[in-house]
Parts: sequence; structure tokens; C-alpha cells
Amino acid sequence: MGVSMKSPVVFDSYGGMCRAVADEIADSLGRAPDLLICIAAGHTSLGVFEELIALHRKGEADFSRAAFLAMDEWLGMNKTTEGSCGDFLRRHFLRHVNFAAENVVLPDGLAEDPALECRRMEAFIRSHSSDGRLDLVVLGAGMNGHLALNEPGTDWGLGPHVTELDAVTREVGKKYFDNPVRLTGGITLGVADFARARRAILLLSSAKKGEILGRILGAEGPDPMIPATAVHTMANADIFCDREAMEACGSGGA
Repeated sequence: MGVSMKSPVVFDSYGGMCRAVADEIADSLGRAPDLLICIAAGHTSLGVFEELIALHRKGEADFSRAAFLAMDEWLGMNKTTEGSCGDFLRRHFLRHVNFAAENVVLPDGLAEDPALECRRMEAFIRSHSSDGRLDLVVLGAGMNGHLALNEPGTDWGLGPHVTELDAVTREVGKKYFDNPVRLTGGITLGVADFARARRAILLLSSAKKGEILGRILGAEGPDPMIPATAVHTMANADIFCDREAMEACGSGGA
């Protein structure tokens, strides 16, 4: 049986898209305060973070019983490295809301044994979920279609794993750093973790993501060389994009 390819939910603006995601997270927290949340570190998530912080300050989003797991980190870096994934999440989100420290895991790319860090991520999921599933995941797609640091050609059956970076990711990832860096690998949750999540949302915004959005929507089926097409296999997932990205991909929008 073939996979039914998903159509995107198109928002008139990036802000409107981010508000919808934040409202869904807040609503989910209201129903399940111990939610296990995973949101991508990256510029696409910034608006979601801003909306969640605003809801928290208004008393409409309480993270005190929830848990947060970062989905990836560059090898050779950790949360104290300026520009790292953990640093990005702390600066733009985590320090502004009320997660308990013991309920947050940011992978350590400086760990002597990165494979052990992967097992720590697995253990954290198990300890905050009765069935080993993430509750709510907000993903972004890289310019090469990667999900987290699941690069083109990655086995979609993997859970947390150590990965070698694609050339596109090595180059694009430099934008997060003020000083020159050499990016080679990472620690990441796997596509299988996202597929098992109770809810997943893939976000794409702006004209610069139009090309990869077009590739995701235009794929004839799930394509291992475009990891973001895995979303088409996830019954629990939606693709959200703003109109700018939709128009840039040449597919119009409704």
C-alpha cells in the first residue's frame, strides 16, 4: 500500500504559524502538564519560542511539570559553547520559562563517549514516558532536507545516534557562530523517535525554505535522500508553512 502524501497547512504569516504552534503546545500542557516536549534549535523555531514565552508570562503556559529534550548537538560542543544547539535553546527559550532543571536534557557533544550520550537521551525519554514516546515534537527542515541531524541517506530506523554531517549542513551550520568553526558530526534523535511521537509538526518558513518545501511536497514517496519526507509516513504529523515559503516553492497555496 502506498503512502498518502501530506498537504501542508498554509498560514498567511510566519507569526500566525508560530502562534498556532504555541497555542497547541499550551493547550496540550493544559491537558497533560507532564508533557515531554522536543523543539528544534534553529531560526525557524524563534517565533514559537517567543510566543511560548509570552504565554508563560501571561500564566497560560506552565512548564513546571513538563520535560524538555533537545533533539541534537554538534560534536565538540555542549550547552556552554556559544552558538551550540544547547546554547541556542537556553538563550532563546529555556531560561525564560519554568522547566525544572532535572527535567531538561541537552546532549553533550563534548562527552568522551558520544554513544553513551545517545543512551542518556533514550533513558530520559523512557523516564518521562510510560511507553517510550515523545509527546510533542516541533521539527524544522534543513536546506538539504535533514530532520534534526538525520542527514540525507540516514537509516530512518535509528533512534538516538552519532552522525556524520552532510556537506550542506557543515556549511549552513556556520551561521550560528560568530567565529569560524569546523563542523563534522553530531548527536541526534533519530527519525524513528519522531515517527513514534504522539504529535509532530514540521515547520518551514520564508522564501529560502521554498526549494526544500517544494522537494518535500513534490516527492513521489518517502525519499531517504530527503529525510523530511519521512513526515509523510507519520500519521501523527502535519506540515506547517507560511505563505512566503509556499509561494517560493511554486506550489501556490490555499
